Amino acid sequence: MKRKQEGIDFRVFSRVVWGSKRKFYIRFLYNGEPFLTRSTDAPTAAKAGIIAKKIIDEEDLLSLAKSRAQSSTAALEVVDNYGQMPVVDFLRMFWDASRSPYLQDLAAAGRPLSGRYQYYMQRNTANFFAKASFAQLPMRDLKFKHIDGLFRELRKTKKRAMLNSIRRTIQKPCSWLAERGVIEKINFAGLILPKESSKERGLLSLDEFQRILDIEPQGPWQDQNHKLHIGTRFRDRLPGGVHHEDVPPVGWREKLIISLLGLTGMRVGEARALQWHDVDFEKGLVHIQRNYTDKDGLKEPKARSRRIVPLSTALEPLLLEARKLAQQVGAAQPENFVLLNATDFSRPIAETTVKRAWQRVLRAIDITEAEQKERNLVIHGLRHFYATRLVDAGLTPLEAAKMTGHRTLAMLGRYSDHVQTETLRKSKSILDEIKP
Repeated sequence: MKRKQEGIDFRVFSRVVWGSKRKFYIRFLYNGEPFLTRSTDAPTAAKAGIIAKKIIDEEDLLSLAKSRAQSSTAALEVVDNYGQMPVVDFLRMFWDASRSPYLQDLAAAGRPLSGRYQYYMQRNTANFFAKASFAQLPMRDLKFKHIDGLFRELRKTKKRAMLNSIRRTIQKPCSWLAERGVIEKINFAGLILPKESSKERGLLSLDEFQRILDIEPQGPWQDQNHKLHIGTRFRDRLPGGVHHEDVPPVGWREKLIISLLGLTGMRVGEARALQWHDVDFEKGLVHIQRNYTDKDGLKEPKARSRRIVPLSTALEPLLLEARKLAQQVGAAQPENFVLLNATDFSRPIAETTVKRAWQRVLRAIDITEAEQKERNLVIHGLRHFYATRLVDAGLTPLEAAKMTGHRTLAMLGRYSDHVQTETLRKSKSILDEIKP
C-alpha cells in the first residue's frame, strides 16, 4: 500500500508485540529511501494507510526528508574528506575521543575503549607516526609499502609487543576508512614481526610467599599534632644526597596488596577497585566486580571477568585488621576502597604505591634486585602463583579458570604450566617409592 506525493512514498508493515497482538507501522520513504517510521494504533493495514495519507496531507514530510538526506550526504562528505587528511592528522583525530567517530560509536554502543588503550594509541601516534616519512601523506595515498618501510626500521630496536601496539595504532584507522570505501584495503598480514622473545615470568615459591605473610608491617602513625596517617612513615633524608642502604619498611597497605593479589588471583586494577561491600566476611567470599584505572576510574573488569573467590584463612585476618584501621580514619563505609589512598580516601591506593610494595616485600624477604631481574619476578606473577597453586592442589583447569577470570583455558595454561619446587619434590617422593 503506497501513495506518491512529491517524491514521498509510504509502506505499511506489522509486527507481533506483547506475545500475540499485531501492531501496524508506517514507514515513509523519499525517492525510495526510508527516512521516518511511525507506529499506529490502527487495527488493520487499511486503516494504517488512511493514517499515513493524513500525515502526508498535514505534515511537511518533504522538508524533513530533504533535511535528513542533506545531513546524510554531509556526513558522507566528511568521511570522504578524511581521505585527504595527512596520516598523522587523521591518526590524532581517530584516537581522540572528543573528535573520533569510531570511538564515539563504540561508546554509544556501550563498548568504549579504555582510556589507557586510547592513551597508548595517542602515544604511538606522537612517537612513531608523527616522525614517519609518510606523516604528511594523504590517507588516500597511504600504501602497504609505506607502513612496511617504517616497520623495517622499527624492527631494529623495538620488540614484538611494542611493534604490535604500533601496528594497532595504524591498522584500525585504515580498516575503518576502507570499510567506508574511502581508501583501498591494506593487508597488514604482510608485516613481518620478530619472534617473541619475552622471558617467562618467574614465580615465588610457597615458602617465599609464606615469608611475605610473616612480615611485621609498619602500621599507621601519628604526627606531632596527633593526626593519624595510614601511609608509611617518611624517612629522614640523609645529608649530602646519600641514599639509605638498609631495607625500607613495609607498610600495612603494602603487605595487604601483595597478600591480596597472591591469595585471590586478582589483577592489580581489580584489587584497587575492591570496596568493603565486595568482602563478605560472614560467607567467606570476595566478589570481584570492577576494575580501576587512573584514566577511567571504576569500570567493568577485564574481559568481563566478574567472579567470586573464597576468602582464605590467611587473608581474612589481614582484611579484618585493614577494616579496623579504616574505621579509625572514618573510611570503612561499604563504598570505601579496601586499599585506601593515603591522601584521598575517595580514591584507591596509588599505582606507584603498589609498584613500591612489590619491591619492598621482596627486599624484606631477602630477594635482591639482581635476583628479581634474573628470575623475572614481576607483580603480575602473583596471579600466576595463584593459578599454579590451584592447579597443583587438584582443581581442574576449568575450575581454576573460574577463579582467575580467564575466558579460555589456553590463557590459563600460560599461568598454570609452571612447575614449582613443591611439585618437583612431591613427584620425586612418588617416584622414589619405586624400588630398583
